Amino acid sequence: MIYTTGTIAGNGSTITGTGTNFTAAGSLIRVGCTLIAFTNPVQVLQLTAVTSATALSVTPAISPAIAAGTKYAILLSDSLSVDGLAQDIAETFGMYQKYMGGFSDVMNGTGDVTITINGQAVTVPGQKSVAKKGANTDITSLGGLTTALSMGQGGTGAKDAPGARQTLGLGTAATANLTRSNADPETGRVMTVGDFGLGTEIPLSFVNANTVGISGFYSGPGVGGVNYFDPYSPIITLSRSITNKAQLQIEASGKMAVRGFFTTSNWSAWRQVYTDGNTTKASDGTLKAASPVVKVFANGKAETNDESEGVTVTHQGIGEYLIEGCMGLNADAAWGGIDGGFDIPTDRNKQPLIWLDYEVNEGGSVLVKTYHRTYPDAPVFARNVREGFAGGDPIDIPADQFVSVRVEMPQNSIWNLKMLADQKAAEEADRIEAQRVAEAKRIAAEKVQDEGEQSQS
Repeated sequence: MIYTTGTIAGNGSTITGTGTNFTAAGSLIRVGCTLIAFTNPVQVLQLTAVTSATALSVTPAISPAIAAGTKYAILLSDSLSVDGLAQDIAETFGMYQKYMGGFSDVMNGTGDVTITINGQAVTVPGQKSVAKKGANTDITSLGGLTTALSMGQGGTGAKDAPGARQTLGLGTAATANLTRSNADPETGRVMTVGDFGLGTEIPLSFVNANTVGISGFYSGPGVGGVNYFDPYSPIITLSRSITNKAQLQIEASGKMAVRGFFTTSNWSAWRQVYTDGNTTKASDGTLKAASPVVKVFANGKAETNDESEGVTVTHQGIGEYLIEGCMGLNADAAWGGIDGGFDIPTDRNKQPLIWLDYEVNEGGSVLVKTYHRTYPDAPVFARNVREGFAGGDPIDIPADQFVSVRVEMPQNSIWNLKMLADQKAAEEADRIEAQRVAEAKRIAAEKVQDEGEQSQS
């Protein structure tokens, strides 16, 4: 075996190589090898030292000097002797030991490691300084990182929390905590659906309406509810402080009531709000409580409200109107009691234009009778004179007027049946909600128990 890579020059006892790698691992170039320089005449030299990849020391002295670019040959194995074989083996082991030492430094190093391979120095980072990769072995430390990772690299593109939130498009809610319960009164928290009854079809239920002071949308407890306008209806609480608040409750029928709690120790009574759902406009334009009310017109036409739906009126003759589908008159003190459930038309001086009488039949129908009414002692313009009719004669209700009759409705009326159905539906909804709450509590309790058992094990 010979080594002939590159060219040499020489003078004295030093050989200088060009394009050579005398120290390459496994090259077998070593002290004692023979170097033949192809000069004229040829010079035969023996290596006394391998100084570097491009330098050798030789003996005897070079004579004459070897010119640059001279070809050469180094005999790597002079013979197949035992001594030569031993030297080859020792050189090979030395090469592997050198490589293995370098590889060990690379695998265990925490900084840059330089190793020489075939005479070429290579610098690589120690593997302990390289971040781990792959599933479940993500980066655990980047102490030397000075540039923030972009979102595409798995970072936020920022070096601080405000910058990260801005890059991610997060608003101020990102720094706020969620409410701890659906009635958490602490300011600054972020509400979730269902808090204070918002965003849910089944709002919070009061345990006791008198104790609730937090603004929100609620519902009554249903059966057994006290201190409510209606224990089944939704209720709104508006609070300025624990001693300055108000509530508004609306029934399914549309009736509405309010009450307040202002610097006193108790709620005020519920005050019903009057609307066209619970009042009727009398023929003179005034409002009266109306529930249920039937308006009877001259030709027997009838107008009912929600609660009197189903009542019919028949014009049986002059001044006679039969009201059916009711159970007599409603004894409401606001209308004068049992005998005062009527409102009759008046003139511009508030004088009644007719007399009115009635009969309640055995089945509950009401026969209303109307009679002409005059005022002979009044000025001419106010005597209410009708041609062909004397005072007390049967007469129809004036064509441009009506008589309001407040009636009592049977239990099976359209309105009462609807209210009964609504109440049953509300009770069923309460039952389902109670079951849902109980089941949620059971699941939560089981979860706590399981977590406790796991922690003990």
